[in-house]
Amino acid sequence: MRWIPDGWQGAGNLTVFNNGRERPEGSWSSVDEWTPPVDADGRYALDGGPFGPVALAWQYRALEPARFYAPSISGAERLANGNTLVCSGTGGEFFEVTRGGEIVWEYRSPFSGDVRNADGSLPQPGLDENPYAVFRATRIPADHPALAGRELRALEPQPPWFDSREQARPASPDAG
Repeated sequence: MRWIPDGWQGAGNLTVFNNGRERPEGSWSSVDEWTPPVDADGRYALDGGPFGPVALAWQYRALEPARFYAPSISGAERLANGNTLVCSGTGGEFFEVTRGGEIVWEYRSPFSGDVRNADGSLPQPGLDENPYAVFRATRIPADHPALAGRELRALEPQPPWFDSREQARPASPDAG
């Protein structure tokens, strides 16, 4: 879960990658943005009832929900341009999506490895089924000091096993 910074689209809201395990209609993931209930001083307004909003401020999900599913890890981050960076962690996939649900770029990590504990077991369950798993992605702008003097270039073409997903759509009334 990440706060959206002041001055950005949805400032003060939270984004969360909802793994979507065991939803009534089946398992599928989404990126949910919601507005926490706060009082005039910015404190959480707790009234003894269920915490949180009744409705989401914005949601990203695939047109065919089962095609976008990461049962663990993953994350989402609102970007300064109003788009959202999504890390579908179990598959090692990253993409940037607009408020209207258009994927503007995507990448699938080609990096994996056979990392084992001293006893030969995997460091976390499921790693054998998801060898390209990535915990989180964070956007680093091209003008970041750590990138100074480095050549930045797009990976073209994408690795031959790259499987582009279908376009997705926002599920909130204000997205568009």
